Amino acid sequence: MKLIVKTLLIGLVVLISSCGIYNFRGANIPDDVQTFSVGFFSNEASYVNPSLAVDLTEKLKTKFQTETSLNLKSEEGDYQISGVIKRYEITPAALNAQTGAAQTQFSITVTVDFTCPKHSEKDFSRDFTSSTTFNATTEFTSVESSLTQELTEIIVQQIFAAIALDW
Repeated sequence: MKLIVKTLLIGLVVLISSCGIYNFRGANIPDDVQTFSVGFFSNEASYVNPSLAVDLTEKLKTKFQTETSLNLKSEEGDYQISGVIKRYEITPAALNAQTGAAQTQFSITVTVDFTCPKHSEKDFSRDFTSSTTFNATTEFTSVESSLTQELTEIIVQQIFAAIALDW
């Protein structure tokens, strides 16, 4: 009896995962979309982190390669992703009467242009922003790398959700 139940469950899992539009990772990608391309994200922020554009571009490619069954094309994919890094800045976030700034906010904003020639109703141009705060007594250069990685991961997830999950 247990063998029959296990066999039915495995069959159900295979059936559901092969239905096309949905998978267990939650992607909502039309069956006729087979490829994607990611254009280089230029950096137009007033302060330029020299590795951010390459890191963001590569993280997006990796996210779509690992989280979907889409194949990467150098250009003109069924899903076409491009954009610009618009903001990379630190600003005072909280003030302290004794020392001035107590917290500093670090923000990254990316404008993404997404087109899907097969399903133009999915097209959008949208800003994605992530930010975090850190102690104002901490030198930004000592936390810049780790915070940039953290915020970039969040932005990549936001972009992925907007495109592949239709959020």
